[in-house]
Amino acid sequence: MGSVKVVELDDWGDFARVLHNEVTAIGHEGLLIIRNFALVTCDVDADMKPIGETNRLELVRRTGTDRDAASPMWNATGHDYEHDRAPTCKGPADIIYAYVAELTTNGYRVHYLPDGEPEDWDLTEGLLETDGVLVYDASKLDRVSKNEHWFKGDPRDALLLVFKLRSEDSDSFA
Repeated sequence: MGSVKVVELDDWGDFARVLHNEVTAIGHEGLLIIRNFALVTCDVDADMKPIGETNRLELVRRTGTDRDAASPMWNATGHDYEHDRAPTCKGPADIIYAYVAELTTNGYRVHYLPDGEPEDWDLTEGLLETDGVLVYDASKLDRVSKNEHWFKGDPRDALLLVFKLRSEDSDSFA
């Protein structure tokens, strides 16, 4: 397990093409899990008052995931595993909410429904320079619902690539 490659893009519109090139270059064959995340988040106390920030990109570099003990667990019926109805021993850093994707000759297609046909989606639509994208090897996660996945082992072993936009002050997120 080495350090993960952080790919800097000029524009999110380049993501599909560069994703294809980068995944091909590392020799990965198979499905991907793609997740977007905020590079930095604001931490709040019980009264919702700001108490600091968490550099999520640095967390990814250390742990393989942007999620930590403070990350929320979702329970949307039909979309997520319903942790409130069937508790597991999974903590927030053991799971991610993301999309299964397959490479195509010009980008990727998303498998939103577990048994459905892949669809053309733009998973970077609406992302800003304050966001990033994580790309995982799907064989190293268990899909437990439409968009919830559980790591089978260390998230660092599943993480293939990180994407972010290039910015003049990119050192503030590095």
